[in-house]
Amino acid sequence: MSPTVLRTSNVRIVVYPKDHNPPHVHVIGPRAEAKFRIEDLECYFNRGFSKKQLSRIKEFLKDKVDLCMEAWSEYEK
Repeated sequence: MSPTVLRTSNVRIVVYPKDHNPPHVHVIGPRAEAKFRIEDLECYFNRGFSKKQLSRIKEFLKDKVDLCMEAWSEYEK
């Protein structure tokens, strides 16, 4: 199982070990997945989330950027 960094309702925020750059998180929900760059929280991949859901996820991640970057740095070792 992948390292889950955060959870909110039915969504997991995951950082995969040894993943490619740029630093990003995978957002995994029921029948949906997205990728957000950590630096600017731009969603650059989406399959299954609505625009409204993506907006809520981005808002959730705003004050957790440092935590996500720490997890990225740790798993990239």
